[in-house]
Amino acid sequence: MSSEFSREIRKLGVRFEDYVKAEQEFVEHVKECVRIFGELANSLEKRSKTSSSEEIEKLLSLRGEAVKSLAQVLKSEGNIEHEKSHVFESYATLILCLEKTFGKLGSYSI
Repeated sequence: MSSEFSREIRKLGVRFEDYVKAEQEFVEHVKECVRIFGELANSLEKRSKTSSSEEIEKLLSLRGEAVKSLAQVLKSEGNIEHEKSHVFESYATLILCLEKTFGKLGSYSI
């Protein structure tokens, strides 16, 4: 097997692991986001019309956490797409490298 072909196979493996890691991080960020939004929703439902300044401050703090959490989810989704693009790039390179390797064998290439 050609060294270039072997290198591209290893590269695909590394890129796929990076993609899987990005997916796992995304899942954790979404879980945290759901938890924070749930806490915010519960606090809003329990809020009385005459909320104390402490209750209002807690709601404002939770809103800030919710916004940051959702922003992190979106960044994480962007990272997934970035890593996915590397995997697709490796697929294309691997196909071309496979053809190049078989081309060197003679009449056996497609």
